[in-house]
Amino acid sequence: MTALLALLALASPTPSHAEQVFRIEVGHDYKNYSDSDLRRRVWELERAVEQLQMRVFQLEAKPTQVIAPAPATDSWICTVKAMGNTYTGTGGSKAVAKSKALEACKAGQNGDGFFCKNAECEQ
Repeated sequence: MTALLALLALASPTPSHAEQVFRIEVGHDYKNYSDSDLRRRVWELERAVEQLQMRVFQLEAKPTQVIAPAPATDSWICTVKAMGNTYTGTGGSKAVAKSKALEACKAGQNGDGFFCKNAECEQ
């Protein structure tokens, strides 16, 4: 009887009217349960399911926040040496940095990219 009262005290709402999470335990041998024990067990399971369902509804009703990825920092630098000049390019990836270095070289060579080869890149 005291165990039942303790269970009801734990399951009852707090004075601030916030409903506490109702915790259930996994049953093992249902053959030894009395009819009243099984009825209480069904009631506990129904209450736990109701709480889960209400929480799912709350989560579904919240607007989702899309977190934008952080802007990529220019962590790659590539250099191209052509005809005694050095051209550089930076980017968030090796490919972007290499492309910028080759474009800078090509622009520095008046549009002729023949000597703009062998970019060296580092992070």
